[in-house]
Amino acid sequence: MKKHYLFSTSNRVNGGKGYAPSDIRKAYQIPAHLDGSGQTIGILEFSSGYSLTDAHQFWQANGITPPAVTFVSVDGTQNDGGTLPQDAEASIDLQWAGAVAPGSKIVVYEANGGQTFYSFGQAMIRTLKYILKDTAHHPSVISISYGDGETSFGQQSLKTIAMLIKQLDAKGVTVCISSGDQGAYGLHNPYRVRIKHADAPATAPHAVAVGGTSLHPDGTETAWTYKTPQDQGATGGGFSLAFSSPLFQRKIFKGSTSGQMSGRGIPDVALNADPDTGYQFVFQGQPGVVGGTSVSAPVFAAIVALANQRRTQVGLGPLKGLTKTLYQNSTTLPYNDITVGNNSYNGVVGYQAAPGWDACTGWGSVNASAFIDALSGTPTQPTQPTQPTQPTQPTQPTQPTQPTQPTQPTQPTQPTQPSQPSIYRLWRIILRILFNQYDD
Repeated sequence: MKKHYLFSTSNRVNGGKGYAPSDIRKAYQIPAHLDGSGQTIGILEFSSGYSLTDAHQFWQANGITPPAVTFVSVDGTQNDGGTLPQDAEASIDLQWAGAVAPGSKIVVYEANGGQTFYSFGQAMIRTLKYILKDTAHHPSVISISYGDGETSFGQQSLKTIAMLIKQLDAKGVTVCISSGDQGAYGLHNPYRVRIKHADAPATAPHAVAVGGTSLHPDGTETAWTYKTPQDQGATGGGFSLAFSSPLFQRKIFKGSTSGQMSGRGIPDVALNADPDTGYQFVFQGQPGVVGGTSVSAPVFAAIVALANQRRTQVGLGPLKGLTKTLYQNSTTLPYNDITVGNNSYNGVVGYQAAPGWDACTGWGSVNASAFIDALSGTPTQPTQPTQPTQPTQPTQPTQPTQPTQPTQPTQPTQPTQPSQPSIYRLWRIILRILFNQYDD
């Protein structure tokens, strides 16, 4: 069980203070007249509690009316109140989902993730099954900020998780999952075989995999690219060994990435995730700055909640099949195409950002107002300007309590994409046989 966040060590935005919710709203043109009213956002947490006091401090400091928050224990695991270092995850997810969609109801589903990837997979399965039958809360979108490379999980666990996500999607529950923070390498453990791994469960064919960008103060974006061991991390992305590419992706991949990739490609979209262009949040009473696809996933989930609010206003039901829609309507959806950067990491040469879809940032980030218009079939009211001004000046944060950090990865070089070496092809063949790649 691994979380996808990184504390900022050398944040360059706003004198080290990071982006406030108002800055993110301006950058992605999130419409002010939509707040998620009538929608419920589900947030999945695994042995990570939260403090409502911290959340209220963050929301109130940013002029946000606190949303209604409900805690649901899936298996008897209780909320520890945000007292442990690993509880930063739940704090990030809750605070930023509520910042973008403060009129929504937020349900935190808590389960015991255990200490192994098997136990984490089982906890994920329990939680998704619970949500399928949860008639009390009816979330229309859920956010998951956990995962690791596919080879960390058992084949059966991955297939079961993917099946449950497909069932949720068919019921009108969009599942948004972070694509990871370890680039094309995809693993938290820096000492595994240095080949490409796509991050699970984001590779589930019916999930919306959310990658990471670097949102610069002038409003431009690049792929979140590895810089130094101190500024570790890169947008997760790559091709699944467990799942074949869905039909809606196959035309996109034809003739690309050297032609050898047949698996489900991630991410689908991306939002700011670089800790150097990070987000403000509050943990254990202290304001700080954080990055990672742990933040981009709940932010995108909140945008989906706004889209569902608008769809309700015009007499439509909640979104179904959003992942397919992102590809089938790619020529008309308002993406901010990102063409600079790569996701090489820990000595593994990754993928280059390029025009159209790529395995760094998917289709790119979104103009939320126009995106919601396209998904609801009607225009929303005028929104705020495209480019953010210099980020809002908050109270000077102090560095929050540091959670245990993974061993620093080896500094990779950043060469251009070569053809894959024979040892890499051999490993992919072996792993594909072991996984008996699942086609859905």
